[in-house]
Amino acid sequence: MNQLKTGKNRFWAGAIGMLPGLLSAAMLILSFPPFGLWPLALFALAPLSYGILCRPLTRKWIAWYWLVGFLYFTGALFWLIPVTVPGYLALCAYLAIYFPIFAALLRLLSDRFRLPAILSVPVTFTAVEYVRSVLFTGFPWFMLGTALAPATHFLQLADLAGVSGLTFLAAIGSGWLTDMTMRHPGGLTRRVVETLACVGVFAAAWTYGSFRLHQNAFRPGPTLAVIQKYIPQSIKESSGIAGDKKLFNGFMKLTAQAAIFHPDLIAWPETMVPGFLNRQWLALSPYVFRAGYTRRLLTLDQGFARELKDFSHRTGVSLLVGSSSVRFNARGRVRQMQNISVLFTPKRGQVSPPYAKRHLVPFGEYVPFKRSAPWLHHWLLYLTPFGPKDDYSLTPGRSWRRFHLTVGSHSWRFGTPICYEDAMGHPSRMFARPRHGRKGVAFLVSISNDGWYRDRAELEQHLQLDQVRAVEERVPIARSVNGGDSGFIDSDGRVRKLVTKNGHSAFVSGFAVARLSLDDRISLFSRTGDIFARLLVLLNLLALLAGGAAVMFRKYLKRWSWPRSLWRQALKRKE
Repeated sequence: MNQLKTGKNRFWAGAIGMLPGLLSAAMLILSFPPFGLWPLALFALAPLSYGILCRPLTRKWIAWYWLVGFLYFTGALFWLIPVTVPGYLALCAYLAIYFPIFAALLRLLSDRFRLPAILSVPVTFTAVEYVRSVLFTGFPWFMLGTALAPATHFLQLADLAGVSGLTFLAAIGSGWLTDMTMRHPGGLTRRVVETLACVGVFAAAWTYGSFRLHQNAFRPGPTLAVIQKYIPQSIKESSGIAGDKKLFNGFMKLTAQAAIFHPDLIAWPETMVPGFLNRQWLALSPYVFRAGYTRRLLTLDQGFARELKDFSHRTGVSLLVGSSSVRFNARGRVRQMQNISVLFTPKRGQVSPPYAKRHLVPFGEYVPFKRSAPWLHHWLLYLTPFGPKDDYSLTPGRSWRRFHLTVGSHSWRFGTPICYEDAMGHPSRMFARPRHGRKGVAFLVSISNDGWYRDRAELEQHLQLDQVRAVEERVPIARSVNGGDSGFIDSDGRVRKLVTKNGHSAFVSGFAVARLSLDDRISLFSRTGDIFARLLVLLNLLALLAGGAAVMFRKYLKRWSWPRSLWRQALKRKE
């Protein structure tokens, strides 16, 4: 009977021990859109951190921390299910690995170096999160700091240390709450000191944000229009030549309506010009191809380019469109395909060269091991939205191509991050990185195709990522997205205007026109990049090395402890 009671007690103790991790996973999910309860992000890690620090780091609990991460990402990434179920599960399983890594580092800093949670939680979690955002090309979605995008005062901190600075700030709150719920030597005095330190940090962050928001460093810029339609990817891929023409005409109709407001530039979403718009392809004669479909496709693309050029010349409005590029080798076979943005101006027509997307989406725009391990590459194709029969692999671009928008005596440089390039800080920083004391670009035009998804959660999350990018680089961002949310974000990260219809901004068609306010401030993040996050990673690596060295030294001492004990015994016998 006692054994049964003991077994029941162990079961309930284990079940209760799992609750903190589940609570953290739920709070993290609720911090991001579609819920958007961003204050939860300030304390979301506290239950999990409390559980980690109160229980031994055994295999059972390591597996549980992985499961917590898996539950978190499966709940947050649910919008990926219609695209690829195998890829969705594989991605969540991979991302969950970082939770046990966080647990191990947190225990190391807490046990070995006696750091309080108010320091160890932000130091470890921010470093682990940064590694997740860059390793294997990175997955920067659901970085904790992004949840603070609606908190405009706190968001201004991103121009110092990027999104990692925001994550560090949010994790401080979780670390403080963890310390408040645990027993520590020092008692009340330690709690008071940590509370004052936590309040001081958040007050300083709020004060800095208020200072930045009240700065007057703006000047009028060009007037831009962004076009938005909702073309589901399934329809876009199966439309054929007739459907491509219909899709193009729909965008041209909205473009003509937007041109009435006399913008300086009209932007289309990513790949919304069907076919290919690179000069090498357009310069070919249809008669070099034997296949009738290829001939008709080339003729159609040449017509698209001619129509865009004529429209720009006729209206005096520049056009930025998203399309694809194809190049052939000497044998006439496809050598490379790229995802490009193309600029048409009233005077120059099609500007060459276009910008070719540099950061490709893994398992969406490329699949690894194509040449080194073809058998593995074949099986990995099952994780893509296209399946094993269609290897939709692109070639990354080689330069951060910037365009010039010239209106009268004014000229502005701008960059065009494509698809998920705006989800991470590096591409936007490479566009805006200052040179000779001046910003690399005056503004960014982000063009994306979010027609893959059926839930507005992904659209809202993508919009928040651009809010962070705008503050990191202190540049306004115009967004043209298939599906939504298209609109304008100022350099303080505030959403100024969205394409709306009947009060909705997602899965609607229309356009929005706004004049940009250019920002003369150059952020510290633009100059230094992710140096703050990298220093935290280095700190964790040094802690690992020191911890490992201590363990090895202890084993060394144990190995030589028996000769010392024998020598002592021999001395006692002589005495």
